[in-house]
Amino acid sequence: MMNNKGFTLIELIVTIALLSIIAMISFVSVNAVIKSNKIEQCNNLISSIEAATKEYVSDNRYKDLDISNFNASKLNGYLSMPIINPITKEEIDASNIKISIVLNDDNTVKNIQITGLSCE
Repeated sequence: MMNNKGFTLIELIVTIALLSIIAMISFVSVNAVIKSNKIEQCNNLISSIEAATKEYVSDNRYKDLDISNFNASKLNGYLSMPIINPITKEEIDASNIKISIVLNDDNTVKNIQITGLSCE
C-alpha cells in the first residue's frame, strides 16, 4: 500500500524549475527598469547642466564672455548640487565636462553641446 501524503521528486523538480524561470524573467525585467531609470537620471543631469549654462550665459552676456574653453567648473553656483554620475554613483570632476556653446548675435544661447558625460 502506497502512502499519498507527500510530493514526488518529479513534482518538486518541476516546481523548482518553474520558480527558477519566473525568477529569471523577473530579474531581467527589474534590470531593464533600473537601467532605464539610470539613463533617465543621466539625461536629467544633462538637462540641468544645459539650464545652468544658459543661466550663466544670460547673467554674463554683457561681460567679456569667454566660451572658447568652457567647462562645467564655471557653473559653480548655478548647479544646486555636485555632478554625480547616475550610472556609477561617483562624483564627476566638473572640469572634465566640456561644454561647447554657440551664441546668437545678441549673445543668447543658440546651441549647447556637452561632452565628457556619458549616459550609457
